Amino acid sequence: MRILVYGAGVLGSYLAHVLVRGGNEVTVLARGKRAVQLKTNGLVIRHYFQRRNTVDEVNVIQELTTDDLYDLIFVVMKYNDFPSVLSILAENQSSNIVLVGNNADALGMRNENSRKK
Repeated sequence: MRILVYGAGVLGSYLAHVLVRGGNEVTVLARGKRAVQLKTNGLVIRHYFQRRNTVDEVNVIQELTTDDLYDLIFVVMKYNDFPSVLSILAENQSSNIVLVGNNADALGMRNENSRKK
């Protein structure tokens, strides 16, 4: 399955790790220093309780374009950051988008940013 994880913080990185280990083709959208880290070192997860590190290779992009097509997009970020990406997601052709955050108002976001047909 071709999956995009939009956000490369702690939760997004761990989600990408699990998805890669599950045999999926995973792309991570990251910017700035985090994008450089992922491209240079791969997705490094420190498993503190197991006292080991894992490194996964992921594709890294810094922006989502209209033509980028994924089977599934996970948007993993703080709730108050969602409005900054909703119009970008609405323009993309991917059909399956899961918002992962806290205290999300899904109905309000849908009504405010629905696709214009």
